[in-house]
Amino acid sequence: MTTVFPVGQGAGLESEHHVIRVGRTAERLSESEYDVWSLAHHWTTVPELVAECTAADIEDAEQHVNALVSRGVLVLVDDEFAHQYRLLPMFAGLGNSPDDLERFAIGVPGLEPLATVNSTTYELWQWGWVAPSLWAHCEVLATIGEPGTPGTQLAGVLDGVAELLSDFVAVLEPVS
Repeated sequence: MTTVFPVGQGAGLESEHHVIRVGRTAERLSESEYDVWSLAHHWTTVPELVAECTAADIEDAEQHVNALVSRGVLVLVDDEFAHQYRLLPMFAGLGNSPDDLERFAIGVPGLEPLATVNSTTYELWQWGWVAPSLWAHCEVLATIGEPGTPGTQLAGVLDGVAELLSDFVAVLEPVS
């Protein structure tokens, strides 16, 4: 089954449409389309997303998913995905705590963290944007002492992407 991820950053409501910034463009989504895009932040397959949308009483969910994929607001994770997208961090890194040195918080200083992630995912959040693509990030991991090849690094990177997207602390952006 094919995994689907949301692309872009929610930029708010404009008149009757929700604006999603995708790279240097803005996509305007209807309420139903926006709801589908929001639900896609939970790492899921297309059938699972359609089922979630149906359970949330979103009509024509499958048509919305297909339309959002064709517009570039959702992406199907295939062999080329990691070459075509990069991860951009949102919010501030809050670091770890003396009670748990292996977990790192992300959020707004002075407020409860929005996400608490392991060190590998925190490194992806912190440094992944420097690489020109997710694949390039995997190449870096394979050269700095992490065991394996870029291809073997990809599964862990995708797990991190899914976690960061589900907590809304990062966004996917198409490579220019």
